[in-house]
Amino acid sequence: MRTGTRREVEDLSRFECLRLLGEGKVGRIGLSWDALPAIFPVNYVLDGNRIVIRTGYGSKLSAAMAGAVVAFEVDQWDAVSHTGWSVLVRGHARVLLDPAEVEEAKSLPLEPWANPDADHFVEIPCELVTGRRIRGWYED
Repeated sequence: MRTGTRREVEDLSRFECLRLLGEGKVGRIGLSWDALPAIFPVNYVLDGNRIVIRTGYGSKLSAAMAGAVVAFEVDQWDAVSHTGWSVLVRGHARVLLDPAEVEEAKSLPLEPWANPDADHFVEIPCELVTGRRIRGWYED
């Protein structure tokens, strides 16, 4: 019979963070939009030491064109056990403009979601990567 639940918070290594990023498909990009914080869900691919997203005209592209520092987050959690993990990447967003870079990005497994005309690629270098895992166990 369980009498209680304890949880442990573990800081993840950069290697583990990148492994988890590589397994994901959907994340959230945080940026400044009209001088206020905003968060948008995006599909992505981890390509080496960078995250690549595909987008159309709008706030994500504008932030990248300005070289803005953005946050990118992915996570997985279990609502029943209250366990899970979260990885946060912070870096300077950049629009891929060089034709060779664009062709390389087009070969990545990255299809646009809501906008089939999204033909701009943005990279977020994994400059600062942190992560945490919450583990749970039961006491008798």
